[in-house]
Amino acid sequence: MATSAKRALKSVEEASDSVTDALTDQIAALRRDIAAISEAVAEYGGQSLSDLQHNAVALAKEVRQGSALVARQVNRQAGVAGKAIQENPVPTLVVLGTIALLSALIFRRD
Repeated sequence: MATSAKRALKSVEEASDSVTDALTDQIAALRRDIAAISEAVAEYGGQSLSDLQHNAVALAKEVRQGSALVARQVNRQAGVAGKAIQENPVPTLVVLGTIALLSALIFRRD
């Protein structure tokens, strides 16, 4: 009986060793998979940040160019308005007075 118990004990030890080895292999495989996923996420995050910075720079350039164009247009319109006021001051005063009167009537508090 002692030999059969020893055999049973030895087979249990061998089985536990094989289970331990299998678990160790699975844990190592999981660690490799996690490392690969982490690396892929880091690369994606770096590319996204680079793309975001590039888009921000491009947008800033477009806004700068657009604002320069708008400033030139406003300057031109201000010059035209200034000439119109100098050439026809009476109609300008009538228009401004009408706007002031209408604003007072619309926004009047009771």
